[in-house]
Amino acid sequence: MLANEGGFDAVQVSPDGRTVWVHAPDGSTVGRFSTVFGMDVHTSVTAQLAGAEQCLHCTHTKPGLEDWNQFCDLIQANYSIVVDRSLIVL
Repeated sequence: MLANEGGFDAVQVSPDGRTVWVHAPDGSTVGRFSTVFGMDVHTSVTAQLAGAEQCLHCTHTKPGLEDWNQFCDLIQANYSIVVDRSLIVL
């Protein structure tokens, strides 16, 4: 799925280009990458209501390029959403 496929914006970028959010088809925010605070990749609210744990992969340290690439890979692997790697410059 591309960033805006399926009638919703799966990927949002902050105006300053320092934070990216990713939303699942159920509307829940399943990913956040911050150039300051690291990344969070979560299960969807739908999955959590069915008993899944919240966190798939979370860091809380200043990230580097390897972290950004890992975030993009995790979102694609878990949600089939392609995050444009040029959205963030580290």
